Amino acid sequence: MARTWVGLREPILAFATATALASGLAALGVVVPVVRHNLHALIAGIFFYAPAVAAKRAGREFDYRDAGLRISPIALNLGVLAVLAALTFPAFVGGFFVFYGRVCTVPAGAATRLFATLCNRWLGFSDGHLRLPPGFALLALSQLVVVAIPEELFFRGYLMERLERVWPPTRRLFGAPVGLALVASSALFALGHLLVIPNPQRLAVFFPALVFGWMRARTGSIAAGATFHALCNVVSDVLHTSYFS
Repeated sequence: MARTWVGLREPILAFATATALASGLAALGVVVPVVRHNLHALIAGIFFYAPAVAAKRAGREFDYRDAGLRISPIALNLGVLAVLAALTFPAFVGGFFVFYGRVCTVPAGAATRLFATLCNRWLGFSDGHLRLPPGFALLALSQLVVVAIPEELFFRGYLMERLERVWPPTRRLFGAPVGLALVASSALFALGHLLVIPNPQRLAVFFPALVFGWMRARTGSIAAGATFHALCNVVSDVLHTSYFS
């Protein structure tokens, strides 16, 4: 048990510190406009540099390339990305309409009240129409550079790798070595989202985090996972822009 805690201490402390800083900035942004307007960039900086700081405190260097910050192997990354996108995006889009179509229609129930803020703006499939959010190109780029890459670097490139030193992968899933570290890092990813913005709905990111972690384990890189992460966010933004007023 003591040996396990020694291995867990660094990644758990890094997670707690980075999340506390991000949560503090989110709270500060409520009252300080300059923080609010630059919140995503500030949080990106925290998650991008936290692994290097944690490694330095432990007396070692942090190699960003070894953590997966590279596009190689290009063919494997592209193949994994293409397969995951083809398998998940149709289901994601279909699930979006099924979910809000049921939750935001009468008779109202507990779920309707839970999503009241969104349901009041729900247009439905027939009244909405596909359109891009304002500044779409910049939005897509920021989702990749400011959101997906820092988060994937920290949670999959650093955190999952350190947890795998304590809990090595025990099986292979479609060619990727996976185990308890994948589940634990995904749970921490969901918990971090909840702590930064206290909304229980944000715990749902646990499920895509499992996919992001699998992609990291399968390719050895965060390139495919970060791109897929950004695409998920962009698709969600397009759907909400198109079918909510």
